[in-house]
Amino acid sequence: MKNILCFGDSNTYGFSPDWVKGNFGRHAASVRWTGRLQELLGDEYRIIEEGLSGRTTVFEDPTMPDLSGLPYFRPCLKSHMPLDLVIIMLGTNDTKGFFNARPVEIAMGLARLIQIAKDPATYMGMKVPKILVAVPVPIGEAALSLPDGITTMEMIEKSRGLAPEYRKIAKMYGCEFIDLGEVAKTADYEGVHLDAEGHKAVAEAYAAKIREIFE
Repeated sequence: MKNILCFGDSNTYGFSPDWVKGNFGRHAASVRWTGRLQELLGDEYRIIEEGLSGRTTVFEDPTMPDLSGLPYFRPCLKSHMPLDLVIIMLGTNDTKGFFNARPVEIAMGLARLIQIAKDPATYMGMKVPKILVAVPVPIGEAALSLPDGITTMEMIEKSRGLAPEYRKIAKMYGCEFIDLGEVAKTADYEGVHLDAEGHKAVAEAYAAKIREIFE
């Protein structure tokens, strides 16, 4: 069995865009891309869901604690090993204005996580897993009208600018790479989170990529 850890933010957690309609909650496990991926890949794989709404690569959110991926990442890897593949799908929250981070700097945060994931000392003698760098689906312009007032056009542009920087980092560290912006989009009426169709598209893209990795 191949063990696959999915380390991400609210779009791995499965936060529903329906919050804008007053329905706060999470997509069902069968709707989330992780659940769909498990179904697509079957019993030869174990999909481990590690999503947290608001999670960044390495930045500390001044408004909410515990959202930096950095301090939790190594313990997370240790708690789930042995691992065959680690998917890192982060970066959307790093575009927030108070971080003042350009796409290249967000990619440097991603690189810090990759260094931990590739460190043999992390795994206490067990094998070092493959790493799949995933570019999150970019923020849509519908997010400019959200009632929380957080999203700006600069954030949207940064989210669109992550792909080339992430590709460079993946190549530098010998990681696998996937750009989810090529296969899916956020909910038309909300712009930040994936609806059921988005989760389906992401799961299908991951399934194809994972089969390619383990051929």
